[in-house]
Amino acid sequence: MKQEYLNKTIILGHLIECFDTILYGFLAVMLAPTFFPSVSPIAGILASYGAFAAGFLARPFGAILFGSMGDKKGRKQTLLLSMALVGIPTLGMGIIPSYESIGILAPILLIICRVAQGFFIGGEFTGVILYVYENQSKGNLGLNTGILMMAARIGGFLAAAFAAIVSLSTMPYWVWRVPFIVGGAAAMLIYFFLKKIEDTDAFTNAQQEKSLLLFPWKEIFYYYKKPLAVACLLAGLTIMPLYFATIFGNRLFIELGFSHTESLVLNMFALILDGVLVFFFGLLADKIGFRFQTILGACIIAVASFPAFYFIAGEAVTLMHVCLFITILIVSGGMLNGCAVTFAASFFPTNCRYSGSALSVTLGYALLGGTAPLVGSFLMDMTQSRMAPAFWLFVVSIITALSAYFLKESRSFIKN
Repeated sequence: MKQEYLNKTIILGHLIECFDTILYGFLAVMLAPTFFPSVSPIAGILASYGAFAAGFLARPFGAILFGSMGDKKGRKQTLLLSMALVGIPTLGMGIIPSYESIGILAPILLIICRVAQGFFIGGEFTGVILYVYENQSKGNLGLNTGILMMAARIGGFLAAAFAAIVSLSTMPYWVWRVPFIVGGAAAMLIYFFLKKIEDTDAFTNAQQEKSLLLFPWKEIFYYYKKPLAVACLLAGLTIMPLYFATIFGNRLFIELGFSHTESLVLNMFALILDGVLVFFFGLLADKIGFRFQTILGACIIAVASFPAFYFIAGEAVTLMHVCLFITILIVSGGMLNGCAVTFAASFFPTNCRYSGSALSVTLGYALLGGTAPLVGSFLMDMTQSRMAPAFWLFVVSIITALSAYFLKESRSFIKN
């Protein structure tokens, strides 16, 4: 029963959550005039990206609540609640009136919904990661991590596909609301299909052994500050290449002469490639070890950052150059994505693992991943060079690789 629901319903639920949370990112440029029309076009895009980043910045606060709940009440209850609640603000984004209708209240409500969505997803992503980590034998942990990450990419692909369809010139403008409404409703409905899952083996054992903590955060901040920091770096770096190739890429592609729909087709190409790669890189982690692959993956991202951005930095950028830019970022990021977040979960013991994993993943995503489009746009505008974001990606990659290598807690999980 448990394995069946893990492979089907939980994976489906995670797919829907990823669809919901990334959908706005693919529509951010298109929706900028709807919610931020009173500023210049560039400022409107930055404001729209800022709303995208706001959802990530809210995730650590959700992690504090859901992390503590997950370590004290169980993985099942926390995962169910967070999954269902994500649907409410997603649905809300689909029904918010435009700036033209209600004025300044429109962008305020949009940002509130993005913040609420981020707050609730702060517990969901860690919940599914731990469900995989704590229920799988080490021999197939990479395989199931790859399946989970592939489901996330499928959710992103569907979000990009819906965004491409609703942005067609033949479509009525209001159609962009439909995927938000459908995604929000689906997230709330998945709760009823997940009610039969059981708690994880690791949590059940800790409960029986009476080793659960009343204050798991005290344990984290007293004993696991360094693992928490390294896990933040790992989590953030896993999505930086993907977001540079897609969310940030949308701005680049449009400036290079591609239409919004064409840009989203390029996003779908990136997500298909990433979905295939994370599955195979998950399998690879079972063979060569999670620690080795994590450090190697961070180093490869550092090496690949400059060649990737070089292809789109010139004057005469063609479709082939754009595809090479996307491919290099996705291939380099895929190796890390197939193992790093699950690997980071091993830094913490069962009785505070939900708290440590949730905070590290959400902080990493917020500080490095969710801000990647905003930082990339800022650096490019400030330097007037498309190469500028490569320096940021390089620095983060090197720091992450060195931190993971020297962290003693990482050495207990060298091979599976």
